[in-house]
Amino acid sequence: MLQLSMTASGASTHPFCDYDREYNQILMVASTSAHPIRTLREHVTALEAAITVCLADPKPRAVHRLRTSTRRIEGQFTMLALIPEIPAHDRLARKAAKLLKRLRRAAGKVRDIDVHLDLIQSLTPEKGVPALERDSAELRAVLEDHRDDAADKLLRKIRRLQADVGAQLESLIEALESVEGLAVSPAQLTAMARDWFADNMPREPAGNPDDPDYLHAVRKNAKLARYIAENAPKSAKTPRRLSASFELVQEAGGHWHDWLVLAGIAEERVGTSSPLTKAFAHRCQIALTVYRRRLREAAA
Repeated sequence: MLQLSMTASGASTHPFCDYDREYNQILMVASTSAHPIRTLREHVTALEAAITVCLADPKPRAVHRLRTSTRRIEGQFTMLALIPEIPAHDRLARKAAKLLKRLRRAAGKVRDIDVHLDLIQSLTPEKGVPALERDSAELRAVLEDHRDDAADKLLRKIRRLQADVGAQLESLIEALESVEGLAVSPAQLTAMARDWFADNMPREPAGNPDDPDYLHAVRKNAKLARYIAENAPKSAKTPRRLSASFELVQEAGGHWHDWLVLAGIAEERVGTSSPLTKAFAHRCQIALTVYRRRLREAAA
């Protein structure tokens, strides 16, 4: 019978136990590592599914998934460019990115209108001020017409680009097959996402920290950094916490930007003196305060 020697504390000193401990450590590292090529495959599969659903019926949720899928793939391209072990793929990635950008922008126009319609609904009570109800109904009617036109353009864009997008992404994945098993540790991934965000932080405009273009750029960078960090499996606590931090910034910035754009649309359509425009501007200021707080928390 195999006998295991024990220490005074009762722990085994048999070499097999040392092997087991090392093996378990390896498994732990493997279970928390990111696999960027596999993740890219998953994002491409998600995009294909989103395209199919959107072609069947471009409902708000379908359009949102399509837009998010394109952004996640673009984020993956950014991550791959940061990894030295990845073979040359710049030309293929650039071609794919150009096609994805066209899809994303078309989907984005529809998605933005969907968000604005939801915001109008959230701000308009069933029995409110008559002027508010009137202006709200007018703005909704205009946006609903724009939504129909934008959705039609999106469907035409998808049909025109679908084959090219699929072929380009397939070629890119084939070019990366040699590093299919590449793994990135949680520590490496955390540093990668954090450093990318810091290195690409736009310069704050002098005398105007609330400059819309600056704040919008920060929000977009937070979203991309979040997507990089989200390459980590849920078991990788540190990069997942970082991802959650970026997501808070992204969502707060997105909420602010949605109110900002909607306030501009209302001002143009129903006028500055409209109670609807004033309500949107007020919500925009509240959202900006929250966004600023999230930025301070992320920087702490």
